[in-house]
Amino acid sequence: MIKRFKNNGGFSLIELMVVIIVAGILVAVAMKSMNTVTGDIRETRTRQEMEILARAIVGDPDLAHDGPRSDFGYVGDNGAFPADLRALVVNPGLGTWDGPYLPSGFAQDTTGYRLDEWGRAYTYNGGTQISSTGGGATLTKQVVDDVDDYLLNSFLGQVKDAADSVPGSIYTDSLAVVVSVPNGSGSVTGKNYAVDSAGNFRMDSLPVGCHPLRIIYTPVVDTLLRYITVLPRHKSQPAPVYRFAAAYFSGEVTSPVDSMLTKVVGSDSVYDGWCNNISFWIENNTGASIDIGSIKLTWSGVSAYYRYVIWDGTTVFNVTHGKPGTGDIAAFSSTETIDDGESIRVQIEDFRSSSNGGSRRSMENTTFTVEFSDGSTFDVTVGACP
Repeated sequence: MIKRFKNNGGFSLIELMVVIIVAGILVAVAMKSMNTVTGDIRETRTRQEMEILARAIVGDPDLAHDGPRSDFGYVGDNGAFPADLRALVVNPGLGTWDGPYLPSGFAQDTTGYRLDEWGRAYTYNGGTQISSTGGGATLTKQVVDDVDDYLLNSFLGQVKDAADSVPGSIYTDSLAVVVSVPNGSGSVTGKNYAVDSAGNFRMDSLPVGCHPLRIIYTPVVDTLLRYITVLPRHKSQPAPVYRFAAAYFSGEVTSPVDSMLTKVVGSDSVYDGWCNNISFWIENNTGASIDIGSIKLTWSGVSAYYRYVIWDGTTVFNVTHGKPGTGDIAAFSSTETIDDGESIRVQIEDFRSSSNGGSRRSMENTTFTVEFSDGSTFDVTVGACP
């Protein structure tokens, strides 16, 4: 019995040391593997966040509205690159700023969007790259190849009249082409360009974005208002043709006809809970049908811009940025006809404090001068908010 007890011994000291060493090696390997996985996750998330930051700066090329690209980010609204990443969430004092430009989850975190997944601040100074150094190695996101690709672009167009005639040498000095673009300092600048005898014009040094374009036939101050989409890197696009509703260049018509449409008395109103929508009824008692392609509203006393024009229940004008204000012409997406003896309702909706958005603006107790493309002009006066 004594002999059997002695033979039932435990682990020797050497065996215990071997077990401890092996266990330590396994733990070290596991920790290294875990650190590698954690590092890979942080790198992936950092790269994803830098992509989101880049798109906030120059927009998402995959976002479009009715065909053309519609998202140009901070640069498209302001005509300049942000001085730092904070400007993507907090207005640096620019009147053209329409942010936040980051998704709501990022914008609500006042500091996190400026830090990589290791907690170190991104490097960005208004240039072409965003960099992260929190993981040891430098990770880089190329925002653009060259800032001029987004700030100095060209746009081509051509002007004709209703008879498809070009201005020729006689009428070239009677035309003015003006595009309004953000100047990088918080305001909008009008840039003027000439038209050649074939009606062609070329605008240059334009920032990317959707900008209002005015083509003016100066003898009668007839204005075409359109919105152009300026793409980066001078991307080729068909030169659009802009036509006046009258045959100015062919000599058939030299001025708009007299006012013909009239307002239905007492039809003026302001409506909706915010009172930032107005409406009125018009009627045609001329004995013939009338085609309408645009509307111009002029008012005073309140700074406001509208987004929609609704003609007889159909939206004929709808812009997100570059909304028209007092004295601006809103060109319809298609020509609308009002027959003799017909009455229709016209609605002007979503008045805002800024041409690029802003807060809702009440238009109560405001008098508007309304002018249609055929020359019809009358006043609309809306009352107090109901």
